Amino acid sequence: MHIAGKIFLGLGVLITLAGVVMTIGGGAAISDAGQWDVEEKSDFSGSAEATTYSFSGEDILVMVSDDVRCDEFTITMTNETGENHLKTDCEDDGEKPWGWEDDPSGWYHMATISSWDYNSGEYTIDANENYELVPMWDIILEEGGEAVGGFFAALGGATTACCGVFFLLLGGLFAVVLKEPKKMQITESGN
Repeated sequence: MHIAGKIFLGLGVLITLAGVVMTIGGGAAISDAGQWDVEEKSDFSGSAEATTYSFSGEDILVMVSDDVRCDEFTITMTNETGENHLKTDCEDDGEKPWGWEDDPSGWYHMATISSWDYNSGEYTIDANENYELVPMWDIILEEGGEAVGGFFAALGGATTACCGVFFLLLGGLFAVVLKEPKKMQITESGN
């Protein structure tokens, strides 16, 4: 086999393997994008009682353990006006909230404290179960960035693997077409 064929086959194998590894890593990052630690990201842990909460004005996710039925969970957030804008939106059977499929394992996103509905200030939150309050935009930016990064890693890996396949094809072509140069042998005739 010609040396060019050997070199291109070797490069093709290495580049293809690198592309496959990158694609698998990118896919793993995409699949892990929705799995975040609620307690680690939580700004406030509330218990099943009335609690004073200082709302900063940013949108907040109300996360509750997934062993709580949606239709049995109640939460209110009021100040001196007495207005409550928190609602849980449950599926028809009442067991889970709408959109529960993309929630982190072990948790349900039961309600959202929206800056459209509440002004910054002191509020009383009254709930019948323990809950965690997580800043929504922190999660969206972090998890979205992880998913986008995983997508581009997978795309780059697939592109690299395709490039490796072309190197393999070229190496195979060189192996078939190019001949090993014959060594020239000079013989002297005796005069």
